[in-house]
Amino acid sequence: MVFNDSISDVFTRIRNANLVGHNTVRVPLTLTTKNILNILVHHGFLKNFSQINNREFLVTLKSKSVLRKLKRLSRPGCRLYVSAQNLPQILRSGQLGIAPIIFLSTSKGILSDREARYLKIGGEILGYVS
Repeated sequence: MVFNDSISDVFTRIRNANLVGHNTVRVPLTLTTKNILNILVHHGFLKNFSQINNREFLVTLKSKSVLRKLKRLSRPGCRLYVSAQNLPQILRSGQLGIAPIIFLSTSKGILSDREARYLKIGGEILGYVS
């Protein structure tokens, strides 16, 4: 299957699997997908993921309450860029103590907003999770 926007596809698959209560979901294997999944696992939004063949990852989801919102911001038809000085400051969410994470495509690869702020680099805002 050919995708025009693989990031939106991954976000939609994870969001839909979470909404219907599935424990696992398969997503296409790309370097971008791998980097996004690494960030989600590192920040506690997913349990883990593994490569099941040369075309797919198997993603293990956490409980429904952890992943509340997963949204694509920059799209192929409307790109959103931000400099290091203008990175949005997002406060901690009170309920679970897990802060929302913004995904950025930078010259150093795909990073979370915290990593980009630490490295003082901007980039394209891909989306966010809370």
